[in-house]
Order: sequence, then structure tokens, then C-alpha cells
Amino acid sequence: MKAEKFIACGMYAPSPRLQQAWQQLFERFVLPPGADCELAREVVFAADETLLRDPRLLFGHTCGYPLMTRLGDALTPFCVPVFDAPGTEGRLYRSRFIVPAQSSIEYLQQCRGQVVAVNSLDSNSGMNLLRHALAQLGARPGFFSEVLLTGGHLQSLEAVAENRAQLAAIDCVSLQLIAGLYPQKLAAVRVVGDSEATCGLPLVTPSGGYSPALAEAWIEALNLALDVAPPEVAQTLHLERFEAVGIGHYDSIVELENFAIEYGYPELN
Repeated sequence: MKAEKFIACGMYAPSPRLQQAWQQLFERFVLPPGADCELAREVVFAADETLLRDPRLLFGHTCGYPLMTRLGDALTPFCVPVFDAPGTEGRLYRSRFIVPAQSSIEYLQQCRGQVVAVNSLDSNSGMNLLRHALAQLGARPGFFSEVLLTGGHLQSLEAVAENRAQLAAIDCVSLQLIAGLYPQKLAAVRVVGDSEATCGLPLVTPSGGYSPALAEAWIEALNLALDVAPPEVAQTLHLERFEAVGIGHYDSIVELENFAIEYGYPELN
């Protein structure tokens, strides 16, 4: 009897509507001929480290920052979803820096002494890209009066919309998805800048079972699944296609971190 493996999708799925769209997509993903496992049809909507290290994982979705700092021993990126959203360029994406809509803030430098909302200190888009942007401007430890950890981009946006925080860096794809789900929340914030671009959030698979031929077959199957899914799946997710990536596509994430460290701003605080 073949072992059953699962797909994990913990990114870009903060609402039932988005989870349903991802579920519809992955239900149409067909394992290539000769696969040595069965596929659980229910997608797991989480991305914690224990889940991503589970030997039953077929592939999962994660952020590039923990991949490069913590998970590289266990996981190999093989493709990236390509989205149609302002701030994306093919495989690349950016963070967008938001402030309260009624705020007088126009530049990052004006956020000195304010509260910053961060989805996670382990986030490329919410922390690493913002830290790099501030380091470029000469920020030093103690730049903010408080770092408010929110647990998610939607929660960070809500904190800024309610003026509990005066700045957040929001993944541009997340911002586009939030615009479709909660336009009234988006109307309460304003974009004042964009980060450097890095490679988008990868789909990863356990390194022990990785092979280039298998990855190529999976990417072909994912794009076919997108083609045959109802049109509203791609529309809801703003998803265009899946493209191959390797670990080298994520080197710039570490380079941006190293820049911040070298220029005296090793932690976002």
C-alpha cells in the first residue's frame, strides 16, 4: 500500500474564500505516472516548521526568509506561484509600506518613534525587506517606539487602519488579496513606498525526495490544474502560473539581511 502524502498551503490563504480557491486548484493536481505515494485530497492550511518537516509532506508553501535561515537543511524550493498584483514582476514581489490614510507621514524617515506592525519577525516581506529599507536610510536600533507583532499581514493592516500602529510592510500579493476581500480596510491605509524586489514565496518539497525531473513534472501538473480549474480560481487568487525556481533565487534575501547587519540595523526595533 502506498503512503499518503499531503499538500500544505499556509501562505495567501487567510480567509475561507481563498482557502476554497486553493482547495479547488489542488484538487485538480494529478500526481505524475509512477508516483510512489497517494495524495490526500484535503489541503492543510498551515505553514509551521513542524508541518513543513513532516515526512508525509508532498510539498508546501513557505516564506523565503525561514527557508534561507532555518529550513534549508530539510526543504528544497522547486517552483513559485506567479501572481498578477501591483508590485510583482514575474517571479519577483515586493513589500508595500503602508501608513494610516489620514496620517501626515509621507516617507519612512517620518516613522521614527512610531509603532510598527509586523506579521512575524520571521517574515521576509513584513520584517526583512522593511529592515533593509530602513538600514538604507540610516536607521539604528531603537528607531521605533514599539514593534507590534500581529501574526499576519491582514492583522498588520488592521492595526495600521485603526492607528494602533503607524507603519507596516505588507506583501504586495497579500495586499491585492485583501483589497478583494476587505476593500473598506484597504481604504483606511495609504501606500508610501515599496521595498526591493525578491523572489516570491516558494513551493518547497523535502530535500530527500527531490529530483529535477520530478519537480518539472509537478510544475507541469500544477499549471495544468490551473488551466482546468474554474476561471474564478485564478481570478480569486490573482494567480497566473507556476514557474521553476532553485535555492539560488533566494540568495538576495540573505544579502538584504547582511546589508542591514553591516550598516548597523541588525534587528527591526
